[in-house]
Amino acid sequence: MKAALAVGGIAAVASAISLRAWAEGFQYGGNSPFLVLSMAVAVVVTYLAAQRRRSLLAVAAALMLYLVSTAVAVELAGLRGQRDPFAVVAVIVHACGYILPVALLQAAFIAAGERLGVVRRRGRLLARWVVGYAAVYWIVAALAVPVGVPYEDIQPLLDLGEDWSWALALPWMLGVLAGPVVMWRAVRRARGEPRARALVVAVLSLAPIVTIVFCVLAGFMAFDFGLLSVEFGEWALAIAFSLPFVVCAPGLLHALGSAQPSPSERWMRVLATFVALPLGIVVVAVSSIVGSRFGSVLPIVVATLAVAGAIAVVRRRLVRFLVLWADPVRARTARLVREHDGSLRPAAGVEAILRQSLGEPELTLLLRLPEGRGWVTVDGTACDEPGTAFGDSARLTGLTEDGDLPGCLAEVAPLIDRAVLEVAVRDQAARVEEAVSGERRRLERDLHDGVQGRLLALALDLKMAEHTVGGEARLLLNDAAESLGAAIGELRSLAGGDMPELLSRRGLKAALADLTGRMPVPISLAVTDFRLPAQQETIAYLVVCEAVTNALKHARADSIDVEVVVEAGRATVTVRDDGCGGADLRAGTGLRGLAERVRSAGGHLMVSDARPRGTVLEVTLPCES
Repeated sequence: MKAALAVGGIAAVASAISLRAWAEGFQYGGNSPFLVLSMAVAVVVTYLAAQRRRSLLAVAAALMLYLVSTAVAVELAGLRGQRDPFAVVAVIVHACGYILPVALLQAAFIAAGERLGVVRRRGRLLARWVVGYAAVYWIVAALAVPVGVPYEDIQPLLDLGEDWSWALALPWMLGVLAGPVVMWRAVRRARGEPRARALVVAVLSLAPIVTIVFCVLAGFMAFDFGLLSVEFGEWALAIAFSLPFVVCAPGLLHALGSAQPSPSERWMRVLATFVALPLGIVVVAVSSIVGSRFGSVLPIVVATLAVAGAIAVVRRRLVRFLVLWADPVRARTARLVREHDGSLRPAAGVEAILRQSLGEPELTLLLRLPEGRGWVTVDGTACDEPGTAFGDSARLTGLTEDGDLPGCLAEVAPLIDRAVLEVAVRDQAARVEEAVSGERRRLERDLHDGVQGRLLALALDLKMAEHTVGGEARLLLNDAAESLGAAIGELRSLAGGDMPELLSRRGLKAALADLTGRMPVPISLAVTDFRLPAQQETIAYLVVCEAVTNALKHARADSIDVEVVVEAGRATVTVRDDGCGGADLRAGTGLRGLAERVRSAGGHLMVSDARPRGTVLEVTLPCES
């Protein structure tokens, strides 16, 4: 606290000395109230934000040297007219005071990136080169560059000429690009939270460039073209010099602090505003120059309207471009979302997109069912495994790093909503199917125990009555008994939903053995003893029935192989035949209906030609092992 008060006191005293000289009539750009006050604010803000960080402390010290040398120069060499060595040195330091702060600020950006662990050795070497050259240039400028008005009588020790002065100043000017180049390259390499913090530093590193553009535009319009007043030009130059320090020092403190950094979109909006506004100013400035040359306000009006209409669109597109450019993982996710074919299975599509964009082949997407019915995988299997939250309705398991999830979520959020709807509909269909199956079994039991038993008794009575009569009456009783037997069979079929009783009682293996045992061609069975859930068991039975029927009816197969295996929580039903092949899901209603039923259960049906001949039908269904 004492050090901060001392820094504030020194800045206040130096500012007061410079302002007193201005009030007494010693006025020039170097002791303008705008420059002096803004520089004093920059000194205090930078020092308070430094918090023992050497890079920012160096910036604050350089700014303080500039401010104090200005006060000493205007007091001794300006008001008193002294030309003793001390006064001359103060004037020279004042004239060169802008050199070191600008270079040290670039080093502070790179030092912040190094502290975040995103800047490599080349970045550190570049920072040292920028500061080293600034120091050399400061010494050369002190010895060889004229200090100018109002101290034109103080001549430099060396005379290098104007061309050499510009040649020496050019590398120092290019040093303003050091921070942006290093940090924006580091942003693309970084991942997770370090990227978010590095992005803050990268955006801040562009502030000096934006203010320089603003400064140049204001200078040209005020001093060269007379479109603005000289006072406005001096104000713009003063603010443009001090504003980067006032903005960047607290920004670096925020980037390196413990608080969670702001979302990248927010900083990109700030950056886009900084870029779009100067572009608009350039357009309006050029139109003003053209209008002043031709004495017309039409170019100014047209340019202003064009800027007002286009700046929002330009800013929005620029934000989008910068967000994707700075986050390669998000950009890859956005590309994969664009390439997504909009299939009927968005849940599996989202999982595939996330696996590819994040480079996580073991990633599993969990989706929340409505009404608190739990979490399921993309194929509908219930899963209570805790994972990393991915929005309100999704979790991710199998992640090794979760720093890139916010950017991915922003791109796949619409697909997540569709995926949740898909699994919810599938879950509802499964519940309806289960309820229907349960009701059918109840009806079957009731018919078996009630109506069916009485009908069977009636059929026996009719059979017994046949032996008591003869002739035409016996034939009528026989026909009635046969019709009653057919009605009983239809009643059983209706109650059982065309599903054999053997399937529900003894399982898929026994039902398929009974089915294939009555076929005219040899059928090889390899069926697991594991009992599948009722819905999956029913679907598997129907798949085999349809496939065997098609193989015999259309493919004229001589042999058929049926295999049912359960691995890793999934049941795979495979039916192969040696027929003529050429099966197509689009050709008939049977396979299409089965494919829809399989899809509603979270499975997948695929038909392909076998080698050298025949057809392979494969169905994958989720099942809890």
